[in-house]
Amino acid sequence: MPSVASHNNDNLETLLGTLQHTLGVIIPEEQRADMLERIQPVLTGYKLDSPASLAEAIQGRQSEDIKAWLLDVISQSQSSWELSGDIKAVLHGYIFEQLPYNARVWIVGCGQGQLAYAVAMEAANYEHESGNDKELQFIATDISPANIDFAEQATYSTQQLSGLSEENKKLFVTMNETEGQGQIKDKIRQLVSFSHCDLTHDFQSQAPVDLIICPDMLVYFSNDIKTGVVKQFSDLLKSGGIFLTDNNQAVMSTGNILERVEHPAGIFYRKVG
Repeated sequence: MPSVASHNNDNLETLLGTLQHTLGVIIPEEQRADMLERIQPVLTGYKLDSPASLAEAIQGRQSEDIKAWLLDVISQSQSSWELSGDIKAVLHGYIFEQLPYNARVWIVGCGQGQLAYAVAMEAANYEHESGNDKELQFIATDISPANIDFAEQATYSTQQLSGLSEENKKLFVTMNETEGQGQIKDKIRQLVSFSHCDLTHDFQSQAPVDLIICPDMLVYFSNDIKTGVVKQFSDLLKSGGIFLTDNNQAVMSTGNILERVEHPAGIFYRKVG
C-alpha cells in the first residue's frame, strides 16, 4: 500500500471535499500533513489504497464504522501537558479567582488525560499561591474511548512525562523509576472525571458548568457545525459562565448569548444573562 507521502494532491483534495460535505469537518492547511499520517491506520484497516478511495468509502452504504474511526483519528487531541500561554495567562490572571466555590469545569478534547490533569495542576498551584481553596470539579472528555480508558489509569511512561515541568512532576506525580513510569497522585487524579463525548452529536445531557476549556477542537469543524457546537456550549454554561479557547479560533455568533471579553489577562467569552 502506498505511504501517505505518495498520495497526490487530487487524492487529498477529493478526501478533503468529502470530509467537509459529508461530515462537516475542515482540515486547516497547516494540519493536513499530520492528518495524512493519522488516517494511515484507517486506510490499512479497510484495505484502501488512497485518500480518494477513503472518500468513496465514506459515502458508501456501510460507512458508519469508517466515519466513526475517521472522526476519532482526525479530531482527537494531541496528548500534551502544555497549555498555551494565552490560556494559562487568563486562567491565573482572572478566571480562577472569579470561579465560584465548587465550580464545574469542562475540559474538551483531553487526549489521553494530560490536558485535564494539567488544568487541575494549574488550579492546585493557584490555590496554593493564593490561599483560596476553590475545590473545583473537573469533567474531561474526548472523542476516543481508548483515550478515556488510558486517562483514567493516570499512569504515564517516563517519556510521556517528559513534557511535564519538573516542579509539577515533583508535586503531583509518584515516580516508579524501576518500571519507568509515574502515577498521577490522588490529590489531582480524584479531581477529574473522564467520559466519552463526540461534539458532532448532541451532548447536552450533562449538568451545567461554570467554565468550558476547549483549546483546539473547533478548528476541525465547518462553520455550520462549529456554530451548533458553540450554541450547545453556551446552553450548558451557567449564567456568567466562561468559554475559553485559544485566541486563534474564531467563535461564531450565538445570538449574543456569548460576549467576547478582552481582559488585560487575555481573551475569553462570557455567557450573557
